[in-house]
Amino acid sequence: MAVPLTASAELAPSPPKGLTAEQRIALWVDWMDTCEQFLLAGLRRKVGPQGDVTAAYRRWYAEQMEEHDRTIRHMLERLTRTGDCHAR
Repeated sequence: MAVPLTASAELAPSPPKGLTAEQRIALWVDWMDTCEQFLLAGLRRKVGPQGDVTAAYRRWYAEQMEEHDRTIRHMLERLTRTGDCHAR
């Protein structure tokens, strides 16, 4: 059985109750900034103190987009093959 790469939605922390839409968006942006800092810290560790973090980020992003494109192509091929894809 495959191990999921992400936790289920039930395990995700909920935002505090009573936040306005603007506060929820600000919280989301803060979480995204935090995730970016973790990513950059990991890349810094990988390339070392003299390494080019920007180039490492570009490589990482290109790899992520290639994987995304492969996944989308696979999904479209599967939908086309099974006949579940309906043009509208």
